[in-house]
Amino acid sequence: MNSLPFTLSTYSKTLETALNSGYEFTSFDDHKNEKSLVCLLRHDIDVDLEAAFEMAKVEAKLGIKSTYFLMLRSPVYNLFSRHNQVFVQKIIDMGHFIGLHYDEGFQGGDHLDLENWIDFEAKVIEQNFNVKIEVVSFHQPSHRILNNEIKLSNFINTYDKEQLAHFHYISDSNKVWKEQHPLNIFKEKTYSKLHLLIHPMWWFTPQDLSTEIIWDNSIRRNLQNAQLQILNTERAYGQARDFIIVQKESKNA
Repeated sequence: MNSLPFTLSTYSKTLETALNSGYEFTSFDDHKNEKSLVCLLRHDIDVDLEAAFEMAKVEAKLGIKSTYFLMLRSPVYNLFSRHNQVFVQKIIDMGHFIGLHYDEGFQGGDHLDLENWIDFEAKVIEQNFNVKIEVVSFHQPSHRILNNEIKLSNFINTYDKEQLAHFHYISDSNKVWKEQHPLNIFKEKTYSKLHLLIHPMWWFTPQDLSTEIIWDNSIRRNLQNAQLQILNTERAYGQARDFIIVQKESKNA
């Protein structure tokens, strides 16, 4: 099952298998429910909100709600640009939940502690999109996060082993499953409570591509979406450009 391609078609089949097996998809604030088969489905949006929007449509078609974790400080996308505002609003309108994807590796200064910075970023997103954020996912979590040394008083932490003690966690990080494919897990009901992290950028392709090509495509797509706004608002920009990404040769070559 690990050889299944990373495509939206495979993703849809995986979710259909979960539903046919009796799994219920729920929000993080309802993780204590007593249902026998439960999945916390989560998406950390590191790079590509358009890919997230397409994934949200697949889920909504199946009647599934998941949680989309948005970055305030992504190096790739502007969360508040016109096109990304639309993508996020459409995801919300489908009934999906919003969380904060917090970059622990960078803070705006030491005048606030970690939880106050998280609270600040959450409030910015809440006010902009008119949602309530109750759960935080850390971007590239440090050892202190993974070792359960960080406790949040105002938010659910997706890496808190005590808060989510009964859920088995699996992730598609870098397109690698460290155990069997979730389709097979759902089919066999291997775990009654599953915490599943899916990054939409890996699945937003017509065929199974390498991670480097997917990164190139995602960066190019962000530039193309930004250009649409620039063309409509900045006369000095001139004509549309084609964006070509060329990988540099290694200095060690």
